[in-house]
Amino acid sequence: MPRSEPTAVMAKSARRLAMEEARRSKRPSRGDRPAGTTEQPDRVLDGAGFERLLKQTLASARSAPSTADMIETLITLGGHLKREDADRSSTRAEAAAIRMLTRAGRAPGPGEPGGTGKPGSHDGAVFTSSLALTPHGRMVVTVPGNRTLPPEAAATGVAARISWTQEDLDEYRTLLLEVDRRTAQETEECRALLAEMGEDGRKAAVDTIRNAVFLVPPVMFFQGSAVYSNLRGDGNLTGKTLLPTHPDCFLHHLDRLPLELWLDEETVVISCLWLLHASGGPNRIESFNGYQLSLDNIADNFRAMRDVYTEADPGADVAELPDGTPHVSQLRDLAPQLARARAGLVDNRRLHYEINATTRRKAERVLPRTSGTSAQERGICARLSPLLPRSASDFGAVLTALREDREWLGRPCNGSPTGFEALIHTTVAASVELFGADFALSRGIRSLPKLVDALDRQAWKEIVSWELPEFYCCVVPSANALALHDGDRARVADSAWAMSARMQYNTWHVMPGNLPKDPAVQARDFLAPHALPDIAVHSDLHHRGHVANNIRYSARSPEQVMVAGLAFKSLTDLRVMRCEGDPFNQTELLAVTQVAGFLAGVSQMVAEAARDGRPVEVTAFDHHWHRKTIIDNVLEHHV
Repeated sequence: MPRSEPTAVMAKSARRLAMEEARRSKRPSRGDRPAGTTEQPDRVLDGAGFERLLKQTLASARSAPSTADMIETLITLGGHLKREDADRSSTRAEAAAIRMLTRAGRAPGPGEPGGTGKPGSHDGAVFTSSLALTPHGRMVVTVPGNRTLPPEAAATGVAARISWTQEDLDEYRTLLLEVDRRTAQETEECRALLAEMGEDGRKAAVDTIRNAVFLVPPVMFFQGSAVYSNLRGDGNLTGKTLLPTHPDCFLHHLDRLPLELWLDEETVVISCLWLLHASGGPNRIESFNGYQLSLDNIADNFRAMRDVYTEADPGADVAELPDGTPHVSQLRDLAPQLARARAGLVDNRRLHYEINATTRRKAERVLPRTSGTSAQERGICARLSPLLPRSASDFGAVLTALREDREWLGRPCNGSPTGFEALIHTTVAASVELFGADFALSRGIRSLPKLVDALDRQAWKEIVSWELPEFYCCVVPSANALALHDGDRARVADSAWAMSARMQYNTWHVMPGNLPKDPAVQARDFLAPHALPDIAVHSDLHHRGHVANNIRYSARSPEQVMVAGLAFKSLTDLRVMRCEGDPFNQTELLAVTQVAGFLAGVSQMVAEAARDGRPVEVTAFDHHWHRKTIIDNVLEHHV
């Protein structure tokens, strides 16, 4: 028989290849499988993070040697919160009960730590108080005027039931006189403030608050036993899961109701949030996460911020609040002074956030000045010098060398398709070691030339239509990260890619906040761009990605890049993270800002090069890159 000719193999079209690639799992450890075909998750997080902390705190509180120690454990969540901050989560009545229960010389009763008698027996008690935690981590103390434990606190767990003697009750009643007086005064002052605003002013205040809580990350504060939050699940404020028009939103129609129909609690909530916003914009509201909304706490917050602002700028024109309890009119007059001082300090990068992720609270702190080069800057420049047109000992010298060789950023370098990508990867990899981090990352937009072109055309709708693949994030793990994952490179690569994907989303999410208020831009979901560097602790409690990857501590500096004459805040950054050990400190954060500022300066040069007809784009740092650099342990060579 004659030999048959081989059957021709039809080449797959580019579109078919692209579709197959799109259906493939992006997780580096599953790159050979179609997405969604894994039978079970690698890690189950039920009971981890904050839920675990609540259980640990309750267990520790139940074995405390005294009532005072029990309260200290509960209210600070086992030391995760500073006591001065934790106390601000209590209502005035609860604070009076705590003061009474922990007064010097008080004899503990049955059921209390150190008490005599049969545990659980409350014979002879005039009142029995329950100490418990809510799912939000707030310690609840039942008092005679609020005797029922909230169902959610009862479900989380009761630490103790404490018997009150007649002497305890008498002491509490004395303290309660001041509580009732101050609460009545606060309500009266808040109603007067809102009445003075007039109908239009109140509407503007509610609209301002609605927009503010929509633009900032999760907020959660209290007024009495009520929780106000835009978090997923139990949120009652405008946010990413609750539209402003939804009837479950606390602000829904409040601006249309006459003031006489407002509840007392509503007058306090709106007055406090309006004062906070007036003192510095949406991000000032985050400074109250985990706090009770009260004029007393607002006054203390304003005093603390005045101290911070005048430390950063001794010439700041900010009046000092008088001792005692200031009138709401004094807070109203001080708020714009704080806002003006803050605006200058933010512009000059003299502030940073101290974030305690336990309650998601952001406290503003002074970012000290520094001179000279840090050890991290010297170390990064030493690693960059072999790649550069000439060696450089500091970031200024690196930028000078790049200006002298204007083609370097676009040429292949050290296994990367462009010098720009080699510089990003080298800087991030060096940062892991030099900051003693477990992971480091930097993010941005893949095509600054494409952004320049769209801005020139004022193509706002086109810009906000770009999806996540238009952005990148380079993540590099340390040797310690590999050890924390039992030497499993695939697991480390999966963690790195998860971070990279999330940071792509973050850049996508904040970028429209830099654009003009065009209807197409306003219709897109976005957050206010980040402007200040921050240090975060206890980040492994809430965010699912942080919980899954044990990211406990971080230091981050979001940076502005000028593109086609428009300032883009938070277009790039540097973030270093630790899974264990010590939190990052201010000195380390200063060095992070220097490295991040350097990366922003290089991005600026790429944006300028696009105008000169020298386009430089980023094609690395996708899931393939993270698989090859971490699992295969080689730098990817692009063809």
